[in-house]
Amino acid sequence: MEKIVIVEGGFSNEREISLISANEIFKTLTISNYECYKIDPANFTSVDDFLQSIRKHNPMIIFNALHGGDGENGNIQALFELAKLPFTGSGSLASKIAMDKYISKLVAQDLSIPTPKGIIIEKDSSLQEIKLNFPPPYIVKPINGGSSVGISKVEDIKNLPQAIKLALQHDDKVMIEEFIPGKEITVTILGDQTYPVIEVRPKNGWYDYQNKYTHGKTEYICPAEISVNNSSKVQKMAYSFFKRISAKAYGRVDFRFDGKEFYFLEANTLPGMTSLSLTPMAVKSKGIDFKTLLIKIIELSLKEES
Repeated sequence: MEKIVIVEGGFSNEREISLISANEIFKTLTISNYECYKIDPANFTSVDDFLQSIRKHNPMIIFNALHGGDGENGNIQALFELAKLPFTGSGSLASKIAMDKYISKLVAQDLSIPTPKGIIIEKDSSLQEIKLNFPPPYIVKPINGGSSVGISKVEDIKNLPQAIKLALQHDDKVMIEEFIPGKEITVTILGDQTYPVIEVRPKNGWYDYQNKYTHGKTEYICPAEISVNNSSKVQKMAYSFFKRISAKAYGRVDFRFDGKEFYFLEANTLPGMTSLSLTPMAVKSKGIDFKTLLIKIIELSLKEES
């Protein structure tokens, strides 16, 4: 029986989501005749102990179920690369690019993909130094991070300082972007295929952490209610970005659609695997169940390693 180590939890503010994803992966792979072990980096005091705990199982592959922080920003990927341990998903460089919202924005612009207007501010910047050449509402978010943690939508500029303060609790750099009205759109990529576009439609407010992870708070329309031409257009945008950063195996790219243009928001090289996660939802619409998705991710990741 093949052995798989599932790396879960970690130190980021997305730890709880990671634990849920890892549990779903563990249950599904275990009943699919894999011998699985869950390992949490937070339980170790040294990198050597962490690696040793993985190696003692001699796994066929490490299934990386971490979200955010060092699990998604390229650090743990670089560790596994140096240790010559096969793992699922993208390598360290693609992970680092995707996690950094500013660098991702520059890559999208280089591909002629529209992006919202935005500026970067540093931790020591004073409010007087902030020059915005676009009106509210704004989206204020940490440069590195996911799951909508530390993100605010600011309708009135007087609330901007509070939103910046919140974002700075999660990173030393913050991006302020114009809010693009319209649809929240996401595209899943698995191997060399893009999957049906999903529209994310919160019942109240916008797609924040609460709406993202609470059952019944958000509607998911798959395929999205956009034209076939527009679906094809945004799928091509997502795929071109995915390939430009040399992402591997699977991922997701998020956009806003104002009815005319798609605006790149961010890319996710470790999409969630919870019951509300968008990647399993997208592939399921094409007849790929959760078990098949996980096995496909493993196979694609091993193929990239060889």
